[in-house]
Amino acid sequence: MVITACAPVEDDIFTTARITVTAGDELIITRVQAQVQLTNVNTRQVTTVADFEGSSATVEVLRGAYQIGIEGVATCQMSDGTTRMRQFRSQSDYAEFISKEQNDITLNMIFLD
Repeated sequence: MVITACAPVEDDIFTTARITVTAGDELIITRVQAQVQLTNVNTRQVTTVADFEGSSATVEVLRGAYQIGIEGVATCQMSDGTTRMRQFRSQSDYAEFISKEQNDITLNMIFLD
């Protein structure tokens, strides 16, 4: 006699989201100090991450649709070679993180200074 049981694989409901901020071609982003707030559109669950590597932050979230808000400071290398810290904000009202593999999204920076 053989007994087997099937349990749902919990890993299938999670995915990795990588959020990258960009300032276009005129600036080089060398460091970002910001908080990313991801709000699941269906459950309204909020996930935050503040650990940036370069201009990207990576976080594990439930697969689904999200609203994204980012606010913080970026160290930018200007076109003339000088370095400047600039306050910024980025947002998206709808982003899908539905792939089982890594999901990438790039958001434009809106400078507040």
